[in-house]
Amino acid sequence: MKLSHEKVIHLSHVAVGALEAVEGMRFTKERNEVRLRIVELLRLELRKDEEIERKARAKITAQKRPIPEGSQEWDILYRKYYEEELSRLRGARG
Repeated sequence: MKLSHEKVIHLSHVAVGALEAVEGMRFTKERNEVRLRIVELLRLELRKDEEIERKARAKITAQKRPIPEGSQEWDILYRKYYEEELSRLRGARG
């Protein structure tokens, strides 16, 4: 999934606001430091997602015959390969 810089910034503000709304929540760092860390984490996750997407697309492209993007077959393969790559990434983490 691709998100613009503005959307990432907006999400960081929403996340900090949600955290502040939790009863008993207190930041040990400045609000903006927390928000910037959230931005960093969002960007990291988006980069991982882009890499998974790239790998899934590469697997479809590597098929013996061309599969047109947008076709039902392409969509099925994309979901399958995306889930495989996501599972592989999760397996590497844990």
